[in-house]
Amino acid sequence: MSEDSKSEDLWTPYKNLYLMLNHYLCEDGQSVNSTVFENLLRKHKQAFFALLQNPPKSAKSREELKKGVEDGITLKDIGHQVLSKDLYQEAIILSDMYDLNEYVALDLLCTAHTQMPYYYGLPRGLVAVLLYYDGRKCIASSLRLLVQARKGVSWNFNITSELSQCITNFTNQLLENGLFNRIFELLHTLNLSKEIEKLQENVALGGPRHRKQVIDLFNDIRSCLAETVFLWVAQSGLPREPTLGLINYMRQLKVDEDATGNMDNVTFYLVMALLSVMDLSMLYLRDDGAQVIQTLPLLSDKEYMPMLCAELSPNKPKWVSEGLQAMGIFSLAVTTACLRFTPQKTHFQLAMDNEVTLLYAAIDMKVFEFIKNKFLNNKTLYTDEILMRRVHCLLTDFIVQMYPKVSELRVKADEMAQMMQAYIQEGLEPPAHLPRYFENLMDIITKFYGTDPLNLHYSSDFWFVEDSQAYSSSPRSVTLFKFIKMAGDAIPSSLFVSFLNMVSSLSTYQQSARHCFNMLKQSNGGRNSTISWDHFFLSFNQYYNNLRHEMGPTTDTMYRRAIHHKGITPQEIKGLHAVLKLIRTIAEYDDFSRLALCEHPGWAPLTILLGLVGCSVPITIKADLLLTLAALSKSPETAAQTWNNLEVSQLLITIPTTSSYQPRGLQTELDEIESRMEEYPLTNALLKLLDVLTDSGIPRTLGAGPRKPGFDPYLTFIVNSVFLKFNSRSYKHSEEKWMITSSCLRLLEKFLTQYQPQTIDFSKTKEFNSSPGFHLMLLLNSKSEFLNAILLIIEECLRLFLQCTRFPGQNYVEECAGHCLNILEHALALQRTFSKLATDGPSPILITPVSKLLLIPNPRTGQPDHCLNISKYMGLQYLLPQHALVAGKILVHITNSPSLHAQYLNILLANEKESKVIRSGFVECLDAVVTKDEVEMLSLIKEIIFKLLRQCLSYGAPNLTHFLLGFDLRHDLSLTIFQNPGVLDFPRTCLHSIFTILKSAVSKDLQSLPPPLLELTYHILYLLCANFKTSLPILRYLHQDQKFFEDHLTFCVLSANEGTYQLNQLSWLLKTLAIELKISCDGTQIFYVKQLCNMLVKTPEVVHLDMFSTGPVTMGRSADKLLVTLLNKFDLEISEVERPKWDHFDYASLNTLIKSCETDTKPKMIDIEKLHHTLIDEIGSLNAQTAVGHKQALMQEVQKVLLHALSINNNRSSRDSIVKFIDAWRQVIEVIAIYVPFHILSMHEQQTLCLTVLVVICKKTSHINLLPEIAYYMSSVVLVLLEKLYQCHQKQRDKDEETFIKANVHQESLKLVLNYLIEWLINTESSFQNLKINLYACLTTFFRFIHFNEPVKQAQVDGSFYVSRLDSSKMETLDDLHTLFIPAHVFSSFGDKLIELICNDCVSGRDVVRMLAMSTFSLLISMSGDINWLMYMTRRGYLKHIIESILNSDNELKLMLEPEPPNLRPQFVFISKMSLLSQYASTKVGAELLLEERMLSCLSNMNIFQIHPEVLKQTQLPPDGLENFFPSIETRYVQIFTPTLNLCNTIITSVSSENRSAVSQIIYFLLSHLEVVEFVLRSGSPLLTQNFLEELSALTSIIARTAKSDMTYIYKKTDGVQDNRSRLYRIQKLMLALLPKFHLTQDVIRDLLLNRQNAIAFQTSPRLILVFQILSNLIMYVRNITNGDNENSNVAVFHPSLGDCFGLNLKTSSDKSSTLGIIVQHLVTIVNYYHEEKVTLNFLIRKSSDIPTMTSIELKKFMNLTEIQNIEAVRENAIDIIADRLKKKRQEFDYCAFLIDNLLYVLWLHLDYYMLRAIPKIRHGALPDLSGTLNLNVTLASASEATWKVSTDDISNLKSGLVSVFNDSFSRQLIETTEGRSEINVHFVEILLRKIKRLIQFVPVK
Repeated sequence: MSEDSKSEDLWTPYKNLYLMLNHYLCEDGQSVNSTVFENLLRKHKQAFFALLQNPPKSAKSREELKKGVEDGITLKDIGHQVLSKDLYQEAIILSDMYDLNEYVALDLLCTAHTQMPYYYGLPRGLVAVLLYYDGRKCIASSLRLLVQARKGVSWNFNITSELSQCITNFTNQLLENGLFNRIFELLHTLNLSKEIEKLQENVALGGPRHRKQVIDLFNDIRSCLAETVFLWVAQSGLPREPTLGLINYMRQLKVDEDATGNMDNVTFYLVMALLSVMDLSMLYLRDDGAQVIQTLPLLSDKEYMPMLCAELSPNKPKWVSEGLQAMGIFSLAVTTACLRFTPQKTHFQLAMDNEVTLLYAAIDMKVFEFIKNKFLNNKTLYTDEILMRRVHCLLTDFIVQMYPKVSELRVKADEMAQMMQAYIQEGLEPPAHLPRYFENLMDIITKFYGTDPLNLHYSSDFWFVEDSQAYSSSPRSVTLFKFIKMAGDAIPSSLFVSFLNMVSSLSTYQQSARHCFNMLKQSNGGRNSTISWDHFFLSFNQYYNNLRHEMGPTTDTMYRRAIHHKGITPQEIKGLHAVLKLIRTIAEYDDFSRLALCEHPGWAPLTILLGLVGCSVPITIKADLLLTLAALSKSPETAAQTWNNLEVSQLLITIPTTSSYQPRGLQTELDEIESRMEEYPLTNALLKLLDVLTDSGIPRTLGAGPRKPGFDPYLTFIVNSVFLKFNSRSYKHSEEKWMITSSCLRLLEKFLTQYQPQTIDFSKTKEFNSSPGFHLMLLLNSKSEFLNAILLIIEECLRLFLQCTRFPGQNYVEECAGHCLNILEHALALQRTFSKLATDGPSPILITPVSKLLLIPNPRTGQPDHCLNISKYMGLQYLLPQHALVAGKILVHITNSPSLHAQYLNILLANEKESKVIRSGFVECLDAVVTKDEVEMLSLIKEIIFKLLRQCLSYGAPNLTHFLLGFDLRHDLSLTIFQNPGVLDFPRTCLHSIFTILKSAVSKDLQSLPPPLLELTYHILYLLCANFKTSLPILRYLHQDQKFFEDHLTFCVLSANEGTYQLNQLSWLLKTLAIELKISCDGTQIFYVKQLCNMLVKTPEVVHLDMFSTGPVTMGRSADKLLVTLLNKFDLEISEVERPKWDHFDYASLNTLIKSCETDTKPKMIDIEKLHHTLIDEIGSLNAQTAVGHKQALMQEVQKVLLHALSINNNRSSRDSIVKFIDAWRQVIEVIAIYVPFHILSMHEQQTLCLTVLVVICKKTSHINLLPEIAYYMSSVVLVLLEKLYQCHQKQRDKDEETFIKANVHQESLKLVLNYLIEWLINTESSFQNLKINLYACLTTFFRFIHFNEPVKQAQVDGSFYVSRLDSSKMETLDDLHTLFIPAHVFSSFGDKLIELICNDCVSGRDVVRMLAMSTFSLLISMSGDINWLMYMTRRGYLKHIIESILNSDNELKLMLEPEPPNLRPQFVFISKMSLLSQYASTKVGAELLLEERMLSCLSNMNIFQIHPEVLKQTQLPPDGLENFFPSIETRYVQIFTPTLNLCNTIITSVSSENRSAVSQIIYFLLSHLEVVEFVLRSGSPLLTQNFLEELSALTSIIARTAKSDMTYIYKKTDGVQDNRSRLYRIQKLMLALLPKFHLTQDVIRDLLLNRQNAIAFQTSPRLILVFQILSNLIMYVRNITNGDNENSNVAVFHPSLGDCFGLNLKTSSDKSSTLGIIVQHLVTIVNYYHEEKVTLNFLIRKSSDIPTMTSIELKKFMNLTEIQNIEAVRENAIDIIADRLKKKRQEFDYCAFLIDNLLYVLWLHLDYYMLRAIPKIRHGALPDLSGTLNLNVTLASASEATWKVSTDDISNLKSGLVSVFNDSFSRQLIETTEGRSEINVHFVEILLRKIKRLIQFVPVK
């Protein structure tokens, strides 16, 4: 591609140019840098110099493109590409069609390809055609903007003078370059017909819409060029040469007509330019007019005026359009008349001399007829103030400056009227060619001033009041008013109608109407007595008296007297029309004049005019009479009289009669006359009258007396006689069909809008007819002809709109469609209330909801397409935005039910083509550029679409939202991969539009977005990301912009303080960001997460102490990016709205009324409109005797009430916004704290962040009253951050590092946080239970990593000492390297308030609060050891209350063991209570207090423990390990029973087993539940589940620890001694029986290592640890009963035999569990297990040191992973796993050491007894043998010694067996188990081993 052929497409640069110019000049003109603007103009200078001139075709370029099809070419910004054949052909077609360079055509096609998603259904070539014309339009529009911004005399742009001068200089250069010659050349060559023909030849026109777009763009280009000429002339005047070019161009110009038959815009603007060339109106429009006009070329160029006179001379050849020439000459004549008032008038004397000649020449050329029939018909004239001002000045200048000539025209008109009168008197028709100059002039004034859509009120210049002192008028107004008086003075009949029409058009303003009324009122009795109100109404009265008929006789008769009446001539009819129009205009625009007309006793217009309607007058007169009545009835006072007259006159028959004589009414007129004429003016007028009357309300007693009161007859006429027959009648003018229909629908829509369903509507005994809205609702909620007609109109109108062509009555068709859609929308809005009342009312009515009727098949097509037709209106927003808005509301109503939504979606998806078209319509609505002119409407459309998306998103997949967003509904939604529009043929969807809206907001695009719309956009984005089915695809697409969150967060933070909508935007964005962070942290996007974290929480490198001072927090560098600083931007304290003082309203009643007007939304808002109506009704219901002044005072106070309600709404909105923000901010903070791994934010950074945020929260919220919601969210943040600190603290402790919180630099901060939490808790009201939950959780978390310095080791109470801590494990927290010490006086500084609060919360409030309060109290006891806390709780009775509540919860706990318990709260509360009591019992005094309060007696009386379920073995669990939400019954029971056993263990620990009182109470507790104890012991097995193993461990621990005590005192205090002995004996037998069951063989260990999935756990398992605990408890039990310190202790527990444990034959009958063999067997097993697992322990130790240096391959193998995405996370996980396994393995070894020591000791005791002291014979006098092997239980108090039946052979066999066991190998292994233990333990094992060997080797058998 050669350098000279490099190009840019013809759309993109010009579109951007126009958008930038529009933004700079129309929106941001005061802040534009002139240098930037100059560079912009310089860049596009060539485009303006060569205006709309395309780069020409090139044979070289064409050849290169042809080669590119095979070899490829190098394209700019793309690179080397091979062109497709289609692309090449399309480029050649474009090149030939527009004489365009081939490369430019190719670039245009490439751009069109990227823009195709914005033009649904159009191929690339057709899009390129649109872009071509749009680019040219952008150039023309840019030129127009620049010309409009020039310095000049007519207007000023809101831009700097420097910028304005820059533009003026640039455009002057364009002028010098021949700009206007180029414009005139383009206007001549740009021919629409030729352009369409060319496009059709090349098949470059698409469907109707594409064709319309092309035509509109082409016409806009020509219009912009012509408007540019006019704007230049109007602002700066036009130099002589361009003016000559304009005249020459217009000389050959033919007046073209547009689609409506009026003058086209191009011709119109050129005419206006020619008129503006000769404009001197600035002379009197501006104060400095005399100086300003000197700058115009008209005066500054001396040759200018002669040139105009020469070129516009009547002697010149005729122009193609004589009317244009006449207008030019007329304007020149008026200008020459104005020259007389200029300072240099002597220079233009020659021109002024031709003034009269020019005027008469223009008049002879019928200039007035041309202006009236052609020029003023262009609607563009009435859309621009500059255009209307110029025409106004032209007309008024003519009247003022040439008043004598106007008077001459009036004289000629009088002469012409006399001539016409003479012809008429002779019975001849006046000649048609008679001149009507003055009449035409008045018609021009009528036509021009009768239309004033801009409310400029130029007509006010025509009125002057001589007697008024307050009203001053200019001399021009005096002359203009004189003109009116002159025109109406002695007016002939031929001018009567024109004059009245002119006066009517000049009265279209309140003051003008008042002046006109006064003028006609003052004219009475003068020369002009025919132009007066008296004359008008006298004439009406005479007509009425002459024309009225007598009513029919009261009796039926066919004989009626014929009455002859005087007829009305056609001329009189015209006069009547004019008079009625005048009355109508005055009444419509001035309320005072309206009332004056109606209340005048001599005129009585309401009666006379309505009476004339019943007379025999033409239909058109009747229509005008009704329209005039409508104007007169606009006041409520006159409306009531008209209602009464209408009923009395029976023009519309409302009273049924049995008479055969049927009076003629309007119904007859419609059926017989109008239908035959095919014109319906009377019907339309009646509908207009009813419309006006119903505006003032329908009288409740309308028609009362002769009939049932109500509006029903009128509604029946409107619906049945007019509306339902609209499609079956014939119409002479097709637009009248839609005009009548529109009038009907307007009324019906009003009835529905005013209707509110009431119960009385459904009653059969009501006195009055229901409102018309009720009947319409019945028709709409049934398969009625009315509903079918509504849907037919919607369908037919849609068909017409989709043709994309202008058609007659289009405005009325648009109104009909809008009314029908509104009717459906109102019906759907009332449907729910109406249906409920219809079903539940006193007289139920069967209805079918309209929402369902819209989804049934269409009888015309057979398809359910009603809802599709409505949906298609969304695609017409470019033409009918209001219709699109209402269609969106209807869809919201239809889809508000899941079932109806599913039905609608099925209908939509049934037709793929239709569904895509509808979706493209939604996309177009969201893509529509929001401009200043349409900002409200387009924003409402987008908001309703977002509401629809939000509503349907909550439904199951697939739903309408998924479809509109472009999800793949055929597959799993989460698998959808969104692409940019056009990529892989992916369509443009609503999702792309949402991101476009967001991007335009951030990039400060040229369109301004309303804050509510932007908030909804962020909300939709959040909902999509929060939905689990849509989040992943949305976030994947969002990741295409890596800086999305950074840009949007910056934007939202900057604007967050501007209002609630802006704050809500930030809230939704933060919530979305929280989701993104959470999901990204779970994935592998390390760099992306780091980027987000750096943006949000850039942590200071060092946090100094001064950051906790009262000054601002020092955040280090990048502080502006820290998320924590967001809190400082907002005031979290929002005060309540102050209550005003009411002078007349009762506060209580008013407050109740305001609450009744609250909506159901969240937050609740006050319906201001409803409140206003309610207050007005209340005031209106006051007695008639109430003083008028009092009512006025009440009305004034109503405004005050409404303002107060508005303040409440604003306050609630602000509260809701700040709560949403805090919630969103909380989510982001919590996600960062919980999910961000340490390799992204290091542990130190995370801890610094947590502490920083905590301090910021403390300082921000410590001295303000927070809203409950904000306080709850803040407490949640504090809880999460403290938990994060604790986790990091634990990890640092595990690594034996100095913890973060231990550092001196952070201690003060933590103390501040602790004080803040305690103070917050104390100040929290008891009603805020959720907040208390979080605060207690915060305290418990905080207490886990702190400790009090100066801990209390001992304290004296009542002269006795107690040990506060006996568990050595609790003393580990005193490690100075890890633990933070807090002064103990922190709590004492709060006095008894804190302890009282905690104690009170332990026994009251919600269950969770009680649980957490008890947990907090437990931690405080654990940390402080302060006896005063315990004594306070006991002394105040809280402890007793807790114990009693435990007993009272027995029945509730029983329910926990039901298969389906109601809830688990009683169980959790019970566990918390037991935990508190266990902590209570951890001190000696606390344990004693529990015993004193009979805690164990309470537990003994509870029946819950008796309901023990069947125990489960591990193999009986479900294979997948899944359980219901509720734990199993077995788990629930164990969770209740085990804490009780732990409490007993704690009491024993605190008071020791030597405390007889404590032990006895524990023994009694066990004996009270002996059945359960026996069941648990009997069921004991290593194969049990973990829960039951924990239970067995706790139970065996209690039995073992209490076995050492002396039981004699127990027996002395009980009556049944033998009973207690037998019970304890059974427990002992069961305990001993467990020993062989827990023999740790290889099979048992393997089973213990099995998890629920039957997979071998690595090296250890919790169940194995529990088995070791149980075995240790059993051995300890044996040790205690064999080594007791009392006289009941006995060594002989086991028979001196090894049994068959080692392959020896047992000669005695003793049980296996009762032989020493089980002890030896356990010893051997434990020693072997120790040595086997020693290898595993060493392996774990070695691996723990190797993991930090492992490679990814080694880690993958070690962790058994297929791949590693984050090596640091895997390494950290591996370290944690190894540390846990190492900890458990060391715990196993500790148990092994304990077991070896105790087993050796038990074995030595038995050997020592049997070999040194035992007598191998039975002692005489022994008690009976209870067991068969054991003579007496060792615990029996009466036996001093118990012996086994031992023989000498038994001892010998024992010795020989032990010798074989304790060989050198085993002894060596036994000694090796002491490796690493203390020296005492080593010596202990060696001594026992030596003694055992000595006994079995050297002691002889007796």
